[in-house]
Amino acid sequence: MSFNADLLKPTASFWDAAAETYEHRFTGTTVGQIRRQAVWQELERIFKPGHHILELNCGTGLDAVFLGNKGVKVEAFDISPRMIELAQEHSNCVRPATPPSFRVLPTEHLGTLTEGPFDGAFSNFSGLNCVEDLSEVRKNLARLLKPGSRFLLCMMGRFVPVEMLWFLAHGQPKRAFARMLNESGSYHEDTRLKVQRPTVSGIRAQMSPSFRLVRWKGAGITVPPSYAESFAVRFPGLIRALARFDRRAGALPVIRSMADCVILEFERS
Repeated sequence: MSFNADLLKPTASFWDAAAETYEHRFTGTTVGQIRRQAVWQELERIFKPGHHILELNCGTGLDAVFLGNKGVKVEAFDISPRMIELAQEHSNCVRPATPPSFRVLPTEHLGTLTEGPFDGAFSNFSGLNCVEDLSEVRKNLARLLKPGSRFLLCMMGRFVPVEMLWFLAHGQPKRAFARMLNESGSYHEDTRLKVQRPTVSGIRAQMSPSFRLVRWKGAGITVPPSYAESFAVRFPGLIRALARFDRRAGALPVIRSMADCVILEFERS
């Protein structure tokens, strides 16, 4: 499948604008930090010093710099030029032991890469929910990654009771059940950016046969999403307790299906 670059311009513009408030609205929030720590735990377990890997949808570069400080070389890409600028600024400020390489590249254009093969890849915080066809990502990654390497992705959950309760309590029943009832929809009600919400079984099917699902867990089972930051600030002790429960229960069958985010580890077949 070929992608018309003009069709991706609205998405790039959306994330260029979002880059200016990303720290305030997510990365710098209590909830955002809890989510990121859950992913970092998995990244550190999978990728080791000396590995050379890809990051899709890198945003402001926090994950790439984190891995750079662990001796992992990251080739990081994002559709947004402004996100890439901020990522490079962050890397220049932190000066990780192994500096990442940042480039503007939509995930839909992975097929243009000629480097590789790589030791693995990852995509954090729902970047791949903005890609219409995961099977195209699978085809390109299959060419770029070594057999036996890992692909870690963090995507939106579909059945999120804590979100349902939050919106019901705030008199918004339509938003409470939006994820569960609609496989695709708007990223925010006031934007035209579309997101896909596949189930774990749907993600597994789109990544097959080139990738095999090794394990998966949930993040944000009882800790509310980032838009509940005001609640998290008011009750920090409760949030810490909920975060401890999430860490312990995140890999349990059934319970992991109730998470705001699902973290899936695939193996290149």
